[in-house]
Amino acid sequence: MHVLFCLISWALIGYLCSRIAQNKGRNPMIWFCLGTSLGLIAVILLYILPPKIATALVTDTSSEKQRQNDTSPDLSSKDMATRPPEILWYYLDKENNQYGPMSFNALKSAWNCEEIDPCTYVWNENMKEWQPLETLPEALENIQT
Repeated sequence: MHVLFCLISWALIGYLCSRIAQNKGRNPMIWFCLGTSLGLIAVILLYILPPKIATALVTDTSSEKQRQNDTSPDLSSKDMATRPPEILWYYLDKENNQYGPMSFNALKSAWNCEEIDPCTYVWNENMKEWQPLETLPEALENIQT
């Protein structure tokens, strides 16, 4: 009876490890084996380890942002290193809630979604203080196109 209880416990811990591993983007078969052999130590290890899925998504998202920020697909790595960083923008909504940092394209999207208008206060690192968008004719012209 005691042996049967141990076998069932090992199988349940192995199953638990495989489910947790699957949710974290790890190989469930390997973690089933580790769960049956290491027991609760494998469960604790799984909770400590970061998920592989989230890491892959962050990498994919950053590479997608890099592709969107590139103006020319033929830029060499030396050109990328000498290219100035993109200016980050912020804006205040009607309740003075601050949004940002965001790219100019994101600011343009906010304009297209009618979240901002010419009276909206904006700021970036090249400005001394918050200003209404209508006082920045070049930015307003670029945002409306």
